[in-house]
Amino acid sequence: MAYTTRQRSDPLRNFKFQVQIIYPPLNAVLTDMAFTSVAGLNMNTEMVPYREGGWNTNFHKLPGQTDFGPLTMVQGVMHARPGMWELAKTMFAVQWGAGTLLDTTDYRYTTVVRILDHPITKGSGSGTLDSPDGARLAFICYNCWTGSVAFNDLDASGNSVLISQMTMHHEGFDVVYGQDATRA
Repeated sequence: MAYTTRQRSDPLRNFKFQVQIIYPPLNAVLTDMAFTSVAGLNMNTEMVPYREGGWNTNFHKLPGQTDFGPLTMVQGVMHARPGMWELAKTMFAVQWGAGTLLDTTDYRYTTVVRILDHPITKGSGSGTLDSPDGARLAFICYNCWTGSVAFNDLDASGNSVLISQMTMHHEGFDVVYGQDATRA
């Protein structure tokens, strides 16, 4: 009796990812903010009902405007990583007028979230886990801007670490796969 082995196909693991924020006015690529969680990669297209004069027993359903939900990013220990606050200050510069904090009024940036290879299912990427070369999938969010930044409560009786949370709004995203994810 011959035994056949089948190749196992594991789903993408969702806990090994890298976030890269590309902010051209500061010539900065922020990859050291070390997010522990990214939520809100979604889109919603509203439905527009349409009734036709001769066919009025039911509505036709047409696609309306599409909206993209905000991204919520949670950062772990952030005492030596000022990137999140630097992005929030660009919003102050726009609201107060150019020249107060930055020499630019361009507050939008691009955010790339790469899903990296897992050590067990690794095989399609060519790089290490800490580099974008091992990416299997990437979400590219366009025209992002910081909507809010929050820090957790300071409580001497608690045992939580100081974390921060940032909400960023964007105007849409694209999903790229395989080798295109490493180049995104």
